[in-house]
Amino acid sequence: MVNIFLDTNVAVDIITKRAPYYDTSIKLIQYSNENDVQLYLSEGSVYTLIYLVYESFPIKNPEKALSLIISKCNILTSEKQLLLRAIKSSFKDKEDACQYYTALNHEVDYFITRNKKDFVSHVSLVPVYTPNEFLEIIS
Repeated sequence: MVNIFLDTNVAVDIITKRAPYYDTSIKLIQYSNENDVQLYLSEGSVYTLIYLVYESFPIKNPEKALSLIISKCNILTSEKQLLLRAIKSSFKDKEDACQYYTALNHEVDYFITRNKKDFVSHVSLVPVYTPNEFLEIIS
């Protein structure tokens, strides 16, 4: 089984159908449905998604959209030590650090994000790809 962690921005693209990213990002869900793949989100991402669809990016039927992404992904939690490690890391964006260390702690195979540049110095531990890059690799 292949384990793929979705960064918050990819999940936002999926549930809000955000152009021009939706068409590529939804293919990750389709790929997981057709292959031996498990998708993951952090618990923090879920909180962010809930806030966004009700406050910042209001969408039709947010319950359905949230239920879809939550049902397709396993939800990963972060322990205190992991969060402290992320805060002390060399990541400029500490939220990205929390996401990355959560994925690393749960031994995922790939980390998928649209802001790959923020992860450049950390890709040796968990490979980081954009949705487009990952879909090219697997095709």
